[in-house]
Amino acid sequence: MKRSEETIGTYPMPPASAEWIRARLTERYTEEKAEEKFEKINRMYESFADQAPYIGGEKNPMSKNFYGALSAFAYYECMGRSLSPDEITDMCYGMMMTGRNGRKPLERFDLNNKLVQKLFYGLFGMRARKLNKHKADSSWNNAWGMRINPRGHEEGISIHLVGCPIADFAKENGYGELMPYFCETDKAVMEALGGTLYRDHTVADGFDECDYWIRNKGE
Repeated sequence: MKRSEETIGTYPMPPASAEWIRARLTERYTEEKAEEKFEKINRMYESFADQAPYIGGEKNPMSKNFYGALSAFAYYECMGRSLSPDEITDMCYGMMMTGRNGRKPLERFDLNNKLVQKLFYGLFGMRARKLNKHKADSSWNNAWGMRINPRGHEEGISIHLVGCPIADFAKENGYGELMPYFCETDKAVMEALGGTLYRDHTVADGFDECDYWIRNKGE
């Protein structure tokens, strides 16, 4: 496992995760107890982040997804692994959507429009080149790779993420039971952002990649 001169300590718990955790703890405990519990969760998060492979830190535009998942694992562990399915779903969705203020950016675009597709694929292409470079030379260990519309969809926007450091960490550390919730939450998040996600396979289900086909809402 390759490390970097950039220390993990420079990547604190993502703000959205921290905000969601504090809100839930405040609902359950007194102010003093909630703060004590948060500090315990944050120490657990830091322990997870320290033992995880380096995936690029702030240089990787997808790092916040990975460290957000580590926040969820830490919360789940410190809550005694006793969350109900509804609570796990709320955790996954809440940590991803906190702070978005109900904005639905995808509703502004016709994802079947060729110019819109060119714009999105151009942006994803820049991200893919960075991710794939570091995946090829292993400098970001098991970080995601990206393929742009490998099935040639003419409608909507399609990318495939190759590998998944979240699924790897979950499998290696005994949190595999949470992965179906993370994967299913992608659909709810995309719906909340104003689109519809179609998917038929994920890394968590044993495939090499996760497919994302994002279409206009209702299509």
